[in-house]
Amino acid sequence: MQQIPDLGKNSLGKPDPWARVRGLAWWQLVLSIVPILLLSGGGAIGGAIGTAGLFANLSLARKPFGTPVKLLAMLGVVLASYLGYLVVGLAYNLLKG
Repeated sequence: MQQIPDLGKNSLGKPDPWARVRGLAWWQLVLSIVPILLLSGGGAIGGAIGTAGLFANLSLARKPFGTPVKLLAMLGVVLASYLGYLVVGLAYNLLKG
């Protein structure tokens, strides 16, 4: 009988860097990637907030919630990411004066 290889690891036994996104639905991937788009217009602060949103949505995508709950939660993370960036940007402009 032939042994089936472990797809979670590569040939060197290192963890698969794409394991977090394998098996997700297309809409889960899209909602996970949308917060990281803050990096393009927001620099380091946008990148940090976007990365936090990306990992939060990847975590939510793996939870055993129903699809409507998962969709609303992931949309909430996207909205919170963009609103958080807006608040940080406004606070910076107010303090800068």
